[in-house]
Amino acid sequence: MDQDLRRVIFETFSEVFETMFFTFLEPLEETPGKEDLGQGRFVEAAISYSGGCNGRFLFYFPWELGKNITVNFLGVDEDEVQEGQVKDTAAETANMAIGGLLGKLDPGGKASLAIPQARVLAEFSPETLLGESGLCMFNTEFGILWVVGIHA
Repeated sequence: MDQDLRRVIFETFSEVFETMFFTFLEPLEETPGKEDLGQGRFVEAAISYSGGCNGRFLFYFPWELGKNITVNFLGVDEDEVQEGQVKDTAAETANMAIGGLLGKLDPGGKASLAIPQARVLAEFSPETLLGESGLCMFNTEFGILWVVGIHA
């Protein structure tokens, strides 16, 4: 993925996360050490786009990150957060982030977004994402957010 596109992705995602979830992202340029990759329970959010160009983005939120953005977005107590709320927040995050990105990359509005989908992955290792050409990694205080852009 080209550096200009990575910069626009980082800027756009940072705006969404800071404004909507009070969560700060730090781009990771190098692959973290094996002990920092994270594993276990993740929320995967997928969103497709079409028009002019087609593709999709996959977001992988460590459970604690998904829970934190849900607390901040919905204003619920941490101990009251339900799995469905975390999935819905992850899907809406993908929608906002990619909607904002397409707004910058496609100011003519030719592209359209599909309805985002989210699911909980009980056991997931982000190590399986390493080597993906469209991989972007963002460090947060709740683990690494993994995002893969796939262009059709």
